[in-house]
Amino acid sequence: MRTYLITFHSQSSGKFNERVSKMSEGRKRGLVIRMLEDEEIERIHLSTLDLLENVGLYSDSKRILDIFSSGGAQVDYNKQTIRIPRDIIKQSLRKAPKQVKFYGRSSKYDLIVEGQEAHFGIGGTPVPNVSDLETRDIRRSVKKDVEDAARLGDALPNMSFLMTTAAALDVPPELEYEHEWDALISNSEKPIICAAPGARSSRNVLKMLAAVVGSLEDLGKRPVAGLYADLESPLYFPKYNENIVEFSEVGVPVALGAAAHAGLTAPVTMAGAVVMSNAMNLAAITLTQLVSPGTTVVYAAEVNVIDPWTLRIPYGDPERAMTTSVVNAQLSEYYGLPTFGYSGCADSKLPDAQAGAEVMMLTLMSSLSGINLIHDCGYLASGTVGSLEMAVICDEIISIVSRIVRGFDVNNETLAVDVIREVGPKGSFLAHKHTARFMRREIFVPKLFDRSSVEEWKKAGNKDIGRIARERAIRILKEHHPEPLSEDTQREIKEILKQAQKELA
Repeated sequence: MRTYLITFHSQSSGKFNERVSKMSEGRKRGLVIRMLEDEEIERIHLSTLDLLENVGLYSDSKRILDIFSSGGAQVDYNKQTIRIPRDIIKQSLRKAPKQVKFYGRSSKYDLIVEGQEAHFGIGGTPVPNVSDLETRDIRRSVKKDVEDAARLGDALPNMSFLMTTAAALDVPPELEYEHEWDALISNSEKPIICAAPGARSSRNVLKMLAAVVGSLEDLGKRPVAGLYADLESPLYFPKYNENIVEFSEVGVPVALGAAAHAGLTAPVTMAGAVVMSNAMNLAAITLTQLVSPGTTVVYAAEVNVIDPWTLRIPYGDPERAMTTSVVNAQLSEYYGLPTFGYSGCADSKLPDAQAGAEVMMLTLMSSLSGINLIHDCGYLASGTVGSLEMAVICDEIISIVSRIVRGFDVNNETLAVDVIREVGPKGSFLAHKHTARFMRREIFVPKLFDRSSVEEWKKAGNKDIGRIARERAIRILKEHHPEPLSEDTQREIKEILKQAQKELA
């Protein structure tokens, strides 16, 4: 039986061994869960270096081949392969920043990511379907759904950054990602992380972001967004990964999505799949630093499994909780890098009991493990359906998990011996000023979940949590309108989209 290391710690709570002290950095108080021993993490690292140095990767991008060749890797242009000496990888890891800064259009949403502090984001990569708020039907996603999701994420208090729970499938497919970025930028003041596959799409997006902040140079100094870069397994840099090059050149952060599919594009064993995912991470990190030393990059060792009965990739599986939450956090800690993980995604098709259980599992495990950027809030049906009502439920679950992770203090005030002495046997603490002082901090009160009596619940309309969340989402979309972009910026973005469509034609 494997033993988990679970440590409840505080920076002010005494001495710990070196390993646990390292875990404590960056989080004032919290729980830390670890699955693998130090020597097991080291074995994964050394196995990864061996793969990259002696097996190598394949790439059909001459641009990527040239970058690795100029950086000292062994490149065979005929076979289109790259073998990366371990010294180059180690140098790249040293150059990558240990802290990430994402900026919002409004400075009140600026985000500094470091240590083990968790930040949550609505959505992920574009999904083909959405659950309609009005009809509850699952239908094809359109650009307005991306806009609505952005406004909802802008309003939800626990969402620190935005991705998307929808897709702009009603625009020319070659410009889908540009239109999704337009929808996000125009409808939220929070930091954005989103996909932009390929060099052409990346350049268009970077122009749009530059229009928001002033120039590409200004964007490098104050990145109001970051690239989400999907990585192919096994050991492959497709041409669309030139997006990493484009964003690195400007100095915009890159968040990695290195998904190894156990039993399909990676060994079926969890350890083997982790090695495969780690290999793609280290290769991509090396690419960013060869392009521009000091480029901010967010690590993500993601492992997907294939359900043997449905042949689908589940999102609410325990293997994801073990690997993409716990081991992902351990490896990012080993490399001293911020990390990217999962939270509010479920395999259920509705915001029901199954969805709640799956979302709570991933949210809790990611938070306890020390994942920094935790995304996918609002995903249903294994990442194929976006649900705004589920995003609202996720926001509530995040509040609960944050309360657990915060823990509680033990000091003279909280031990309250003098208060107990003052109230005495058979007394009541309800009216005591100590209760009034600490009630809100100590006791979590839900804003969405129902704790009323059966009678009160019936009087309120016998509403299930899905209906309550749906009504709240509809109300937010009616009432919440973030500060719009300036008219000049809106015109410039429209012109960029118009010019991009002309170039396609």
